[in-house]
Amino acid sequence: DESVDLESIARETHGFVGADLAELCTEAAMTCIREKMDLIDIESDSISAEILDSLCVTQDHFLMSLGRGHSPSSLRESRVEIPDVTWQDIGGLEDVKRGLQEMVRYPV
Repeated sequence: DESVDLESIARETHGFVGADLAELCTEAAMTCIREKMDLIDIESDSISAEILDSLCVTQDHFLMSLGRGHSPSSLRESRVEIPDVTWQDIGGLEDVKRGLQEMVRYPV
């Protein structure tokens, strides 16, 4: 569908590997199919061409799939730890501390 914005999806899928993207696409397609389940006769051996032609994965299907909380494979083993250290805990090195603070506060 033309509503699918691949750049937007790329921004939202940082850390995803090929298998993650394949799973995302599958989930988006399944979301599309679930929306049409009331039109599909499950007892029948086939699905009408009209129903098949009406199936179209949209940006909303991808966004719903992304919203289900899939974590990227490449980031699963990463853990961010925020230390509980203040400037008062660091003794000496006043020039170094001041330089670091200036680099953070006054970026070029």
